[in-house]
Amino acid sequence: MMLAALNAFAQARGLVDDPLYETKPVDFLVRINSKGKFIKLESRQDEDGRGAPMSIPRLPMRAANIAAGFFVDNPKYVLGFDKDDGGAGAKAKRAEKTAARLAAFLVPVRAVAASTDAAEVRAVAAFLENDEARAAVLAERPLEEWTGSELLAFAVGDATEPVHQLSAVREEWARINDEKKAQGRTGRCLVTGREAVLARLHEKLKNVPEAQAAGASLVSFNAKAFESHGLEQGDNAPISQDAAFGYAMALNYLLKGTESRRFRQGIQVGDDSVLVFWTNASESAESLLLSYMDPTEEDLRRVLESPLKGLESIELDDKRFYAVTLAGNAGRVVVRDWFETCLGDVVRNIRKYFTDLHIGNTSVKPIPVWRLLSAIEAPGGRGLTPDVATRMLGAALLGRAFPRQVLVSALDRLRLPPGKPELEREQLRLRVSLIKAYLLRLRKDNPTSLEVTVSLDKTQTAQPYVLGRLFAVLERLQSAALGNDLNATIRDRYFGAASRNPFTVFPRLLQLAVHHAAKADNGRWLERVQGEVMALLPAERFPRILSLEDQGLFAVGYYHQREAFFTKRSPTEGGAPPSES
Repeated sequence: MMLAALNAFAQARGLVDDPLYETKPVDFLVRINSKGKFIKLESRQDEDGRGAPMSIPRLPMRAANIAAGFFVDNPKYVLGFDKDDGGAGAKAKRAEKTAARLAAFLVPVRAVAASTDAAEVRAVAAFLENDEARAAVLAERPLEEWTGSELLAFAVGDATEPVHQLSAVREEWARINDEKKAQGRTGRCLVTGREAVLARLHEKLKNVPEAQAAGASLVSFNAKAFESHGLEQGDNAPISQDAAFGYAMALNYLLKGTESRRFRQGIQVGDDSVLVFWTNASESAESLLLSYMDPTEEDLRRVLESPLKGLESIELDDKRFYAVTLAGNAGRVVVRDWFETCLGDVVRNIRKYFTDLHIGNTSVKPIPVWRLLSAIEAPGGRGLTPDVATRMLGAALLGRAFPRQVLVSALDRLRLPPGKPELEREQLRLRVSLIKAYLLRLRKDNPTSLEVTVSLDKTQTAQPYVLGRLFAVLERLQSAALGNDLNATIRDRYFGAASRNPFTVFPRLLQLAVHHAAKADNGRWLERVQGEVMALLPAERFPRILSLEDQGLFAVGYYHQREAFFTKRSPTEGGAPPSES
């Protein structure tokens, strides 16, 4: 189903309209005359050293094999270039391989020259057979500047059209591919269900995290251990050449990086995985979804002006949403997760996801998953299992519960002394946002299901929530009495113990509060707030232990009360004006 959806996406977006050609950055044009004599090497690189995009005959898949391009390739194939990297013992082998590459590139050129009357093709063949002409091209640049990966194409005389784009050459390229296709084995395709020529090898996927830079295969049988019933390679999973090409083009399109993103339509999840998604709706709808799920700085600036604007317009219940999580393992691509759902449901789930994360008096705005997880990671990036990011995206896109590890890690980070003061308030908000969202999505039949509001709820009498508020009041009293330049505040020393074992900590904190109230300028007002909060506690004020979920509610109460101190109070509330701490 996944491959069928990808193949359909590739056809709908026109990614397979011209399967024989691809757009690649061509670095140089080798300009020759009609006799094959070298004239000059024309650079097509920009100031950053990147070649200009050009449609070229699709390059073959390569690993350790020798497979030449059709009239366009790198200097190793076109010029017989061999970068001497030392090693006298390997020199002979390198020379042998270099000669084999050049010969492989020359074979189709000679064949086309023999079958057509195009003078340009004969000129290219004459050039390739001339050692001095090829050496002259290499001499156009310092030898150390050649990397061996530059793409070279040919132009003859004053022509602006490269040789590989001449109609005669294009016809020969089509004929050669038709002949190859006709030699393939036919069978029923698992993707389309139709009889077709089956793919023996599939196109490689590029830009998958932890995969080889040259690309990795999603479907491959490159060893006998992977084959069954005497079948070889692609016959073990019969997929037609067209379908195999379609799904690979779709994934490579989604995985390809852009100027502003590492993946065109993917979200990095952890260090070794990426979630790519697509729909059968419009590109603009996909772009809007991505800007909310993985916003760039520009997206965030736009959203600050109009939170969640645009999501209403793509509530399309008849459209489908697909997503797959991929990870690399050297030469292979691993599918870690795959799902399909209704696009309208995804939009609703995203809205609810951000609403559940919303806390405090700020407006609802998207937060990248990586930013949320970085707020709860242990120092050094340790502590979160690789699947947490994937499950977080599941919570966002499918409305699933948040992983319990989010609650555990957020509480662990809250128990540690705050880090950089300039980041602490934002980090605290992110951590408590995750705790709030986790508590809201507890199963409704769960006895610990808790009611959690966006901002301070003075009517909430849940004991953990009230205790969290009380702790914030006591912290405020200490700050008002002793200032903010303390080596260790009560939060640094007692937050963890107070949220786990209130019975052992709060009596001592209340004793300290008496002294702090006597020193604080606004001690009377804070004492009144303390009294109002303590009045909400039951007779047995301080339980001996709180469950993990109750500790989360404690943190939410603490955050709500702390933020309330920063909010300008009405004249009837009195007290000192709000200030940052």
